[in-house]
Amino acid sequence: MNDYKYRIIKQYLQKNFDISTERQNQLLEFVIPLCTEQKAIKYEQLESPGPAEQGRVWFSAEAMIHSYYHNKKKGINCGTQVWKKNEVILFTSSLLSGEERSNYIQMLEPGLVLSMSYPDALTVREVFPEVAAHIEQLIIQNDQAYQDRIRLLHEPSQERVRKFEAENRLFCTIASTVTKAMHVGLSRQGYTRIKANL
Repeated sequence: MNDYKYRIIKQYLQKNFDISTERQNQLLEFVIPLCTEQKAIKYEQLESPGPAEQGRVWFSAEAMIHSYYHNKKKGINCGTQVWKKNEVILFTSSLLSGEERSNYIQMLEPGLVLSMSYPDALTVREVFPEVAAHIEQLIIQNDQAYQDRIRLLHEPSQERVRKFEAENRLFCTIASTVTKAMHVGLSRQGYTRIKANL
């Protein structure tokens, strides 16, 4: 399993960090002992709401993952983000500001996932300025995804489904109708009805 962690993290560093081989090796040596890996099944919940210090940074090279929160007032689950394979999953408000975590993180496919606790991630961020800069990039990407989601939710229902299906083809082939519906603010029945008429 350690070989798996090494290979996956090294691939990610090579693709996303412009650093020397020596610096890459230092980062690998520091990060690998802090990462855990687990085999997860489809629709397994990796994380649920709770204190920031219990949060984790997640990474999957094998499976798509999504997040959602439970709207108590409406009694429904609302999708917040879809992560493709090889994307880092973190919530900035919890990681950097210590705010309570409000999202559930759930597998959409089976596969091995890596994770690191928020306290450990903050330590890595302090020791390696390159990681701090990369987290800033992830914050920008997450903010853009949030803005895109807000714009989508303000579209008419039919346009929401059409755009969501067009922009998330792989997700829409593996996710259940209930899961897709929660990401566009519709019921399962509403989503099914609209999809049938597209």
